[in-house]
Amino acid sequence: MIFQEPMTSLNPVYTIGKQICETIIKHEHLNKKEARNKAIEMLKLVGIPSPEKRIDNYPHQLSGGMRQRVMIAMALSCNPELLIADEPTTALDVTIQAQILDLILDLKNKLNTSVLLITHDLGVVAEVADKVVVMYCGQVVEKASVHDIFNDPKHPYTKGLLNSIPKIDEDTDRLFIIEGSVPSPLDLPKGCNFSERCPYCTEKCLEKEPSLISLHNREVNCFLYEENNLENANLMEAE
Repeated sequence: MIFQEPMTSLNPVYTIGKQICETIIKHEHLNKKEARNKAIEMLKLVGIPSPEKRIDNYPHQLSGGMRQRVMIAMALSCNPELLIADEPTTALDVTIQAQILDLILDLKNKLNTSVLLITHDLGVVAEVADKVVVMYCGQVVEKASVHDIFNDPKHPYTKGLLNSIPKIDEDTDRLFIIEGSVPSPLDLPKGCNFSERCPYCTEKCLEKEPSLISLHNREVNCFLYEENNLENANLMEAE
């Protein structure tokens, strides 16, 4: 797993080599020399120059971008089938963000590893994702390909997210906002979690919790797409 805060994810009192080797020894059952050699290989793989020297550096001797590369090296050191990247570009400047994302995608292809990317940045989603799961209050509201999500969103929350993005070719006085605020996890609405903010809310939404509905090549968690309610869904899409 790649954590979201590279500045604090590494232990400041140990060298980066010791921290990577600890993971390798624990899970790959190699001796210290073999683990060190593999750690050097991983640092080289993620683009850290002079890995034979850098392996003995402490975290404070590296930039934020370099620390995130170390985290990626550590996460991939045991050849995982799935790499979980939790906001991997947080606290990094735009240029370094692009480099880290390119690196993750490149390593995904080289090592034949699947990547689960957790992010709130729709620009990142559009650039790197194949399939997208949109969540609200810890619940899946829509699942579809990245193309379908951006070109034909179905769930009112997904539509709201995309409508709130500023568009360079449109001249507007105010940006679109989703009315209301996210409810507390300790005090969720009785029915649909999004009901209090949804412009298409019905009495059923306030009383019952919807479930995922298969719709062509996607799934949507919304009563609008039940068979007896498709007319309302079509009206929403026409808007």
